[in-house]
Amino acid sequence: MNQDGLDSFVDSLITEKNLSGLTPEGRQIVANELKENIIEQVNRAILNELPDEKLDELNDKLDQGPLSEEQMQEFLLDSGVDIPKVTTKTLLYFKAFYLGNGE
Repeated sequence: MNQDGLDSFVDSLITEKNLSGLTPEGRQIVANELKENIIEQVNRAILNELPDEKLDELNDKLDQGPLSEEQMQEFLLDSGVDIPKVTTKTLLYFKAFYLGNGE
């Protein structure tokens, strides 16, 4: 998900949550926290979908040193995980949970 898409998603969450009384600064703080949580959840969901052999391969690469963001993205794109599907599923779950419609 690109930054504009994430910003729009978070803005719609805050609007739907109807957090009245938020100052513009408060809204920005909430938005930043939501973005961090969403990115963490999506990353975790993608890693959870990695086949065991790809997870082992990733661990081996990380043991050799940190990966750049580009290297990580390339690895994940080549991993066989349907990243758009996992991302969409995670965003829908996050939205339901945040708005109180979750389980």
